[in-house]
Amino acid sequence: MLPLVAALSVVSAAHLRADSATAPDGKTIFAAKCAACHRADGSGGGPYPPLAANADIGASDTAGLILTVLNGRSGPIQVNGKTYGGAMPAWKDQLSNDEIAAVLTYVRSSWSNHAAAVSADQVAVARNPIASSGGEIYGAKCAACHQANGQGTGAYPPLRGNPHVVGSDPSEMIATIVNGRSGPLAVNGTTYNGRMPTWKGQLSNADIAAVATYVRSAWTNTASGVTEQQVAAAGTPVLSAVGASVYAAKCAACHGASGQGGGRGTFPALAHNTVVNASDAAGMIGVIEHGRSMMPSWKGQLSAADIAAVATFIRSAWGNSAGPVTEQDVGAVK
Repeated sequence: MLPLVAALSVVSAAHLRADSATAPDGKTIFAAKCAACHRADGSGGGPYPPLAANADIGASDTAGLILTVLNGRSGPIQVNGKTYGGAMPAWKDQLSNDEIAAVLTYVRSSWSNHAAAVSADQVAVARNPIASSGGEIYGAKCAACHQANGQGTGAYPPLRGNPHVVGSDPSEMIATIVNGRSGPLAVNGTTYNGRMPTWKGQLSNADIAAVATYVRSAWTNTASGVTEQQVAAAGTPVLSAVGASVYAAKCAACHGASGQGGGRGTFPALAHNTVVNASDAAGMIGVIEHGRSMMPSWKGQLSAADIAAVATFIRSAWGNSAGPVTEQDVGAVK
């Protein structure tokens, strides 16, 4: 498998993301996928270069090494003064990030190689170039509060495993980055009260897309990437942030952080809901104001502005594409 090259570059890494009890075994993967060409002892043969005593395998920057495994490579390849002409297939669709990290860690620590481990997060970044620049932005703008490992601290919530981060629709997350947000915010049963500044005017749409993509794919998060178009659509109106905040505080416990519903059908999904997506929002406003079945009335607890904001947020989130709701629309419903 790994015709690893003299010009391989690499970021030194910490350790495999998975716990040792559940992590893929790099030696087993090497035997199944790589040894046929590179030999079980890493000595190579014919057109396939050796991995043992290969200075490029132990390089401090792993990015090029990871890309070689992901995308494949063909010769000529120079290793220790000798040219090899083998062709290595791409493994990106056959091996997971954890598996690639495991086999590279094995190769970098075997046969007199003594290089640092490769992490699954490094593989994820190399697999998604947008996330790579997002990682740099995250380190500069976000890690001080949310920590480099996404675990959060004190008043600032974790981003790893956070349903507000990994939902299928990233509009709430985008709005939070663009417009800022203050607590309380409940994440996985814990309430956080930190204040996040607005990044509108400080980060471009491309920057926001990059950092959101990074966060949604780092630390075992596996959500899809974010595009500049999604940032432009979801992030610009301040109303989005207000509506997202109201939704998280008042609605998500029953209807789900991503509008998926819950309670064995007791609480309906709001994503792709016909009442939510109706061209006339009066029916939806009436339900919010007066309640229905097990849903309480929010009239008197939420202002007309808050109802307009949360209705607008719901009507534009999770694949919904209905028009905004104004305070006048709310006032017209009796």
